[in-house]
Amino acid sequence: MRDRTRSPRLLLVYCGGTFGMHETGDGLAAQADLGDVLSGLVDAWARRHGYPVDWRLAVPRSVIDSAEATHGTALEIADLIRERVAEGISGGAVQAVVVVHGTDTLAHSAAQAAFALADLAIPIVFTGAQRPIGIPGSDAERNFDDAFRVALSGEEPGVRLVFGGAAMPACRAVKRSSEAFDAFIARRPAARPVDGVGSELAAALAACAHAPAPRVGMLTMVPGLPAELLGAALDAFPEGLVLECYGSGTGPLVGPAHLEALRRARDSGTPVVAITRCEDGAVDLPRYAVGAAIAAAGVIGGHDLTAEAAIAKLRALRRAGLVGAALRSALDRNLVGEQQRPGSAPER
Repeated sequence: MRDRTRSPRLLLVYCGGTFGMHETGDGLAAQADLGDVLSGLVDAWARRHGYPVDWRLAVPRSVIDSAEATHGTALEIADLIRERVAEGISGGAVQAVVVVHGTDTLAHSAAQAAFALADLAIPIVFTGAQRPIGIPGSDAERNFDDAFRVALSGEEPGVRLVFGGAAMPACRAVKRSSEAFDAFIARRPAARPVDGVGSELAAALAACAHAPAPRVGMLTMVPGLPAELLGAALDAFPEGLVLECYGSGTGPLVGPAHLEALRRARDSGTPVVAITRCEDGAVDLPRYAVGAAIAAAGVIGGHDLTAEAAIAKLRALRRAGLVGAALRSALDRNLVGEQQRPGSAPER
């Protein structure tokens, strides 16, 4: 439990998004300067809960509608958090972090932080809003209050997403609605036991901060997907490609040209990870001949990773310098609760 005789030291990161948007006449747009509003929210929270918070605001170089996020945006946020946590607040260690972020790519950035900052032993909470603060019926203040409460509750470290009255592991969260206040859900529970990143990978994650973001992306399987599109995706994402497959890891990928493209990727060092679009169940490539064929061409099974977690995990591991067998081993491990091992019981 937190010691209420001392003001907790909290880092607040404001990234933009609907939470602080205003109407421009051409649609809602993010406000870069929200310092006074955020200060008022922190003061109000402290009054309601009966103790002050020693806090510091950090803002990325660009405050955006999160739909504008690029390959590097989520890692830039994670690097900013790492940098400010290392600096501390009022001469003491940062005890918690709250990140206000747009909802469109909120699950992506939160998942990225879960892996890029897996070595930080503090609570990090991402939140946002479906309606801007200050308008009637906004959910912004409630989500902000809930995020502060979870961040300062003294719960175990790790990255969570708090939204619509629910707190969930960032590595399992997905956006389910563009309108409802309970817009996010963890359809898959956090996986246990957690392997952790270990000292060697933790050091690599810390050392690669501010390095360029690897070009990692995703291609969704549809009937008749042409080999040219697979090849273009592999060219566009040379440092890693996630295949969102059918069922247990199948797709229209067994034509000679498809398999040749996958073998070229394997030989050139581009890792390809298969995940399932299903809400339940996991990838099991050897189950069907189609899956076995792409596994033989070098595709790696992604267990039951969400799309957001698969991209984030692959990007973080590539930036940390993992390749070949070391990368495969790390992808197979449950680092932060992101993937369930076959036959193991999920956390309820």
